[in-house]
Amino acid sequence: MKINYLDGKRLYYAFLAGTKKVIANKNDLNKINLFPVADGDTGSNLAHTLKVVENETIKTDSLAETLNSMGEAALKGAIGNSGIIFAQFINGLKNSAAQAQNIDTKEFVEIVKKSVAYTYQGLNDPVEGTILTVMKDWAVALEKIQTKTKDFAELINESLKTASNSLAKTKNQLQVLKEANVVDSGAQAFVFFLEGIVDFINNGNLKKLNSKNYGSIEELIKEEIGKEEKIEFRYCTEAYLAHLQISIKELKLKISEFGDSLIIAGDRQKLRLHIHTNKPPQLFLKLDQFADILDQKVDDMQLQQQVKYNKKSEIAILTDSIADLPAEFRDKYQIHLLPLNILIDETNYLDKLTIDTNNFFDIIDDATEYPSSAQPAVKKIEDKLNYLAENYQAVIAITVSAKMSGTYSSIKKAATNIKNQAKDFKLEVIDSKTNSGAQGLFVLEAAEQLEKGKNFEQIIKYLKSLRDNLYIYVSVSDFKYMVRGGRVSPLKGKLAGFLNLKPIISIDQKGNGIAFATAFSKKGNYKKIKSILKKHQQKKGVKRFAIVHGDDLNRAKRYRESFSELLGIEAEFLTKISPIVALNAGRGSTAIALIEKNEEEIE
Repeated sequence: MKINYLDGKRLYYAFLAGTKKVIANKNDLNKINLFPVADGDTGSNLAHTLKVVENETIKTDSLAETLNSMGEAALKGAIGNSGIIFAQFINGLKNSAAQAQNIDTKEFVEIVKKSVAYTYQGLNDPVEGTILTVMKDWAVALEKIQTKTKDFAELINESLKTASNSLAKTKNQLQVLKEANVVDSGAQAFVFFLEGIVDFINNGNLKKLNSKNYGSIEELIKEEIGKEEKIEFRYCTEAYLAHLQISIKELKLKISEFGDSLIIAGDRQKLRLHIHTNKPPQLFLKLDQFADILDQKVDDMQLQQQVKYNKKSEIAILTDSIADLPAEFRDKYQIHLLPLNILIDETNYLDKLTIDTNNFFDIIDDATEYPSSAQPAVKKIEDKLNYLAENYQAVIAITVSAKMSGTYSSIKKAATNIKNQAKDFKLEVIDSKTNSGAQGLFVLEAAEQLEKGKNFEQIIKYLKSLRDNLYIYVSVSDFKYMVRGGRVSPLKGKLAGFLNLKPIISIDQKGNGIAFATAFSKKGNYKKIKSILKKHQQKKGVKRFAIVHGDDLNRAKRYRESFSELLGIEAEFLTKISPIVALNAGRGSTAIALIEKNEEEIE
């Protein structure tokens, strides 16, 4: 059938066909993901990006209206290098289509050429031998073929040959691809997308466009590909922004110093930014000066690479960001982090990822409204669990006390959905019934059990028996944070301030926060906590302990030294509390978390 024009509905169905083929080959694309970082997620990221566009596009007869909604959805849903490049390409089509109701082949070629140029502009340092090269070569082929035909079917069929040839050449254009003898994964995805469109044009039936109809790309890859390489910039960081107050060119100049692989898709009204950086919190503080931050995403590429090439176990440990455990422990045991949300002046930050405790108290002291916290959305949790299910046989998820946060119930809900999809996948969600440093010690125990070779069921049994031995005692220095956070009434806070009361906060065995004791000075608190520790020593003995603090390192060090001497053991760690814990514990707070010995460990 000859196709003489392209309108909104035809464009949408062609896009849907391309999307289906990319999604059907998601896992193969992940396998050959080596550039710019071998983190194995190109297929997943593109599948997510295209699925959002598919679901949120408003298809009409008007090409311009359909493209407008596509462009908006692409910016909203784009993740990953290739996903954001795809979003930029779609927005280039949108910007070039003006108000067109429909277009012919000549107009289509002009729009594609402009869109490819627009896509290149979005990258700070465009690299050839990638999806960009295939897009560019495809556009050149379209221009040549269009002079011979006015039929879209013939145009797309013939131009696919050039795109496929261009894809094959990417093997030799980048050294990392040449060494592994693979094509670029983003470029392969673009060719899959075109192949899906050609399939649709030729057979005209979307129902036939499923994974059974698609071949594999295994002939293009070796059984073992790539290698573990040093990652200079660890975090794949993305921001969805609105109402940019400076030009995109100025924005690039201001943030390019934070890392590499900088891509910006969209315009000043709505844009999606991607960068690899070691400093996500500093980056987002900078972005907040110039635009409204609508959404944030941070992926740990170092951990993703370890999971792909050097996984320690088929059992993953996942915990939320309220567990205060130093990053070196998370790295050592490949512990996965699920960040909670912190809302500061209408911007939603990711706890420990896009905001940390460096300068945190200065930020909240200057905030128009006192920040609030929230558990992750179930969809975000499902995305995390889906990733783990693709790479592990089982997951142990350890959460903050269910009495303190809805995180436990949200993960349980998401876990049910995941287990329904992956029948052989084991997933256990454990309520730690504590928080902060005590939760960190609990996670550490789980990691050590895993390293000792204990199986899934043994670790679950051990952790559940350990919960009653977890304790934490927090010396609060300033009541104002508890008042502003709504944990203490203003009247009680004012009275406590007048009397210079310094409470010690703890958690009972049901997971409820309790006021454990009160003194009239920090020194008085120290003496009371020391007395509490002596009782633990006399009762069962202390197996291990840790010190956490809210911006009072000197006091935390004194606690560590004194309590190490008292208990006869060294602290497992000393670390800052997470921003969410800091919201209520406040500046100057210092805590000791401990695990009592069990019956077998008592001499």
